[in-house]
Amino acid sequence: WGAQRVKGLSIKAVIEDIDGIIKLLEQVHDIHVDIRPDIFKRGYTKYGKDELIEIIHDENKPIYVAVDEKILGYIFCVFKTNNNESLHPIKTLYIDDFCVLDEYRHKHIGTSLYEYIKELAKTMGCYNITLNVWEGNDDALNFYKKLGLTTQKRFLEEILI
Repeated sequence: WGAQRVKGLSIKAVIEDIDGIIKLLEQVHDIHVDIRPDIFKRGYTKYGKDELIEIIHDENKPIYVAVDEKILGYIFCVFKTNNNESLHPIKTLYIDDFCVLDEYRHKHIGTSLYEYIKELAKTMGCYNITLNVWEGNDDALNFYKKLGLTTQKRFLEEILI
């Protein structure tokens, strides 16, 4: 597909991108296993091929990729609207997953992907962009802070076993 695929930093993912996306999903999952082996199982990914096919076809869940000769990074997006009567009905772009290949970090690929979806969120009338980051994933947390994200709320736990 290399000859037909346009290279760029913010391109909507297509079915042919799945193998590259899975490589990145494996990278993210390994980080999570290292941080929380009590929760994450080694050898898995958040999504498999069939799930990725469904996501790629879902207009409410676009995946954007950075492409050169291969997938260098991705950002999974989900558009959500708050429907709770006690809250303002705001539209949010939720980042479900975000990764750049290790060897391509610090080359502004992640920043470019984020800036692209930030502009997309604005044009779609979103109030904000949200994401979750695991405690202990300091590299990701520092990157998100550099992008300008701040803490909205905290998700706490007490392990009972």
